[in-house]
Amino acid sequence: MNENNVLAVIGRIHRRGNKFIERELKKHNLQGIAPSHGDILYQLFVQEYITMHQLSCYIDKDKSTITALVDKLVRMEYVQREQDQRDGRIFRLSLTAKGRELQPIFESVSESLLAAVYEDFAPEEKQQLLGLLEKIKL
Repeated sequence: MNENNVLAVIGRIHRRGNKFIERELKKHNLQGIAPSHGDILYQLFVQEYITMHQLSCYIDKDKSTITALVDKLVRMEYVQREQDQRDGRIFRLSLTAKGRELQPIFESVSESLLAAVYEDFAPEEKQQLLGLLEKIKL
């Protein structure tokens, strides 16, 4: 294997992972939700409220990208956006009841994805892989 292809291999893994997620979401009849929404939903599963700025920092995407993704989740009634009472420039996001219903589905999809990714890995290989990937500095 050519060691210069590392980014191409990582890109291919990312694309295949997204296709896997799309198939799994389709099995659960979730229309309109893309893999890119998963990072946002995950953060809201973990934290009850989050600001747009915090979300941008946590998932390492710029504000305009976050805004477009959140707008769609708001239109689909999975997320609500409320203006901060003290500072009108700040918007807080939270899940709606419909959004909270997604958590078990997303946990199941995540488990299936990880099982597929690590299917042929020994436990120590998983740790080694993660350690090596963490060393990549860009």
